[in-house]
Amino acid sequence: MKRLFTFLYAIWLLPSPAVEAQNLIRNGSFETHAAMQCLNCNLGFGKYPAIMSHWDNAGWGCAICDVTYNRNSDDIKGNICPYDKVKPKEGKTMIQMWYDPSCGGDVHEGATYLSQRTTEAMEVGKMYEISFWIYIESRERTDPECTKHIGIMLLPQNLKMHGLYEKELLLPFLPIDTVQYDVWYPVKWRVRPLCTSNYLMVGVYKANDWPEKRWGLTVHYWLDQVSVAEVPGAKAVADSSVYYCSKYDPVALGVPPMLDQQTLLFQNDAYELTAEHQTILDSFAVQIKKYSQLVFEISGHTDSIGSNNQVLSEKRAQTVLDYFTQQHQIPSLRFITLAKAGKDPAQSNQTEAGRVQNRRVLVRQSELNIRNAWYRAALRAMEVQRFPEVFTLLHQWLAKPDDREGTPAILLFDPRFELLHKDPRWKTIEQKVRATYRSLKHAQQAFQLDSMRLVEQCATANLTVFRHQKGFNALPGYVPFLDTVFLEMEPQPEAVIHKIRSANYARLLQLLQKTGWPKTSEWGESATASTFAIFMSEPTLVDQLKWLPEIKKRCEEGEAPWLYYAKLYDQCNLGLGKPQRYCTVIEVYEYGKIVVKPWEGDVETVNEQRAKIGVPLLDWKVVEAMQEGAK
Repeated sequence: MKRLFTFLYAIWLLPSPAVEAQNLIRNGSFETHAAMQCLNCNLGFGKYPAIMSHWDNAGWGCAICDVTYNRNSDDIKGNICPYDKVKPKEGKTMIQMWYDPSCGGDVHEGATYLSQRTTEAMEVGKMYEISFWIYIESRERTDPECTKHIGIMLLPQNLKMHGLYEKELLLPFLPIDTVQYDVWYPVKWRVRPLCTSNYLMVGVYKANDWPEKRWGLTVHYWLDQVSVAEVPGAKAVADSSVYYCSKYDPVALGVPPMLDQQTLLFQNDAYELTAEHQTILDSFAVQIKKYSQLVFEISGHTDSIGSNNQVLSEKRAQTVLDYFTQQHQIPSLRFITLAKAGKDPAQSNQTEAGRVQNRRVLVRQSELNIRNAWYRAALRAMEVQRFPEVFTLLHQWLAKPDDREGTPAILLFDPRFELLHKDPRWKTIEQKVRATYRSLKHAQQAFQLDSMRLVEQCATANLTVFRHQKGFNALPGYVPFLDTVFLEMEPQPEAVIHKIRSANYARLLQLLQKTGWPKTSEWGESATASTFAIFMSEPTLVDQLKWLPEIKKRCEEGEAPWLYYAKLYDQCNLGLGKPQRYCTVIEVYEYGKIVVKPWEGDVETVNEQRAKIGVPLLDWKVVEAMQEGAK
């Protein structure tokens, strides 16, 4: 029997008609990529397509594992590219992917996705063989359902999976038919498209048969040797092919597609657009006009030769911007220009072929949306004191507030606009900020709570929606790792911070005595988050125990997130000398060490308790700290 299996396996590996046919996937072995500066710095914020030739990671994840790369002190060791466990199936490079159930939200929020536009459309009436090699890591306490949902989708337009849970969208996917662990093995599908498809995407996909209760540690798997090829002469009678179509309308769904990055190559010292460049930009402009909320980055690059490369890269980026704005009348607000000069080379500058690839302009979809772009443009106008333009842009930003981006009240506390506070036009800005609360039952109190929280954030130098790196606080309009629109703040002395927190806490208790714990439907998400943040900044055990049942009631009513209850419950238990139940109280030291306060049970017990109330599962870093502390 063993000989028979070996023989059959060898037959599978023999060149088939699909393998002999042209591979519609470029760089399926992942060998062609730019020089790597680190393992993690190229995984986010749209940088991936510029590093990994022809592939897109939808803005997050998908580590490039090149065995010839020498790790530096900033690289995460062990979990990213663990060469002691797995090496590429062939060549020097593979791609590491993962699913992390602790990310919360939907399945698609915790998974990585890798996609590419095929060189030719996959057409109705033809058969295609899609294959790759996969290595799945075995690991204790991982979700056994996850690996069954690794698979592929064929898409008419590239799609950003993160955020789809809000749309409750289930697109059909083709799962791998066999799950093996700790070994490279091939997977393949023979597919007959029922609608024209242009993209292949690999990842972990949600399906109706995946239980709502998800648990476990992060699952890692690796890909190599990806192929999509037509099976010539295949007949649709009595074959094993799968009929497949994933047709959707991104506009109707409110989910814009991920548009392909465009690359323009230039001659040495040149920045003028050629006829070929214009053809590429004309086609891309049509796509840009379809999706008015999308923002794009135009980055100019040079090779390493020459002494004026910074100016040359600026001219290249500006020329492309001018073409979009003048030839196609697309507002300049929708573009961010970046002059990279010789930074981030696509290929080595040691050869002329490499230098050709480095003399380029990249046009790619930004992580920012149009509201972020308005705020960013207002900051730019502020720098050169074009005040009428600043006010126009801020009015646009306030016209469509978005709770997911934080409270609009943050504008009133951004010190970069402080110079405008004495301008009579600023009163209108203040009125518009307050107007964003009018739909709430407790509008005045909600604005007051957000303002109290923002005062503290200013004092602690943490005035931010998302904090991207130590020492710099990012407000709307910031492009992480690419831009210079940041806010550097110095924290106030501890005595001042303590005084502010104490005053905020006292005012909050007075408000709570009158109104009870806020309901999200009546106060808004921002104000309820501010309430909890202020309450947890200076609490006493007596107050914690008093308000714990009230918060639990609000959670049961759907008026507060259960994470609030879990955090307060753990704080109360620790205050009473008992272990925490949900492991929400941890200490993170500057050098990265994580210490988890005493907890009851083990990791599985804690995750079970968290899952019961819908709190995201433990992050793998916290799990490792717990396991280390238990030794």
